[in-house]
Amino acid sequence: MRSVDARREAGDTVVATADAESADGPWELVVGGVRVRAWRGRSPGTAAPEDLRVLSGRELERFHSFRDPAAAAWYAGAHASMRHRVGLLLGTAPERVEFGRSPCPGCGETAHGKPVITAPETSLQLSLSRSGPYWLCAVAEGAAVGADIERLRPRYAPGLFEAVLSTPELARLAARPADARAAEFTRHWTRKEAVVKASGIGVATDLRRVQVRTDLPVALVQHQGAPSGPAAWFVWDLPAGPDFLSALAVPAALPG
Repeated sequence: MRSVDARREAGDTVVATADAESADGPWELVVGGVRVRAWRGRSPGTAAPEDLRVLSGRELERFHSFRDPAAAAWYAGAHASMRHRVGLLLGTAPERVEFGRSPCPGCGETAHGKPVITAPETSLQLSLSRSGPYWLCAVAEGAAVGADIERLRPRYAPGLFEAVLSTPELARLAARPADARAAEFTRHWTRKEAVVKASGIGVATDLRRVQVRTDLPVALVQHQGAPSGPAAWFVWDLPAGPDFLSALAVPAALPG
């Protein structure tokens, strides 16, 4: 596993930068005292029997709910890959790893809470993101972690920039060349999504209240919409290959 612990000063904050050459990882990073492992991969368009064998009953139910066979295969491939990697870290078979969801900090519901490892007992926390056939999985030791991967799009629906970006971010985006704005918006989007996934509030967050700095390789981000937990996060980009962008987030200060 390639280790990345290159540090630089950003104001009064020491952060780590991820400059690994591989677009698939694996990466190992240390940021703000948090050790993070991350992997990226591509699932095949046909479900592999060996992937289905390690999925839980709930995951198989979700797999069978897809109407598109390719989308079902991508789901199975991503979740099987996550199970193999977490199982290896925990010293257990992938099918024996059990996952659940924590309560949403905003409403208390578990339906859209962030995923957690419920067995074997562990301090590891994880995040999984999918975009088409591609997936990004991150695991952190004793701290929240958020991962997001998104496909670059040539254009977005009218009004989406205003729904996601703060006023200062909109001004910086407007200063970019017109042909670079879609990619710049996607970079904002992935960083914001990584933060809200790590916080556990997810889709309930007003993303305009999550301020990110896409002009920096690693940024200290303020999550003003968080009802509890950290309000500041380290967020940084990972290589994602052509046509994709990805980001990871961890708390800027560890609890206790």
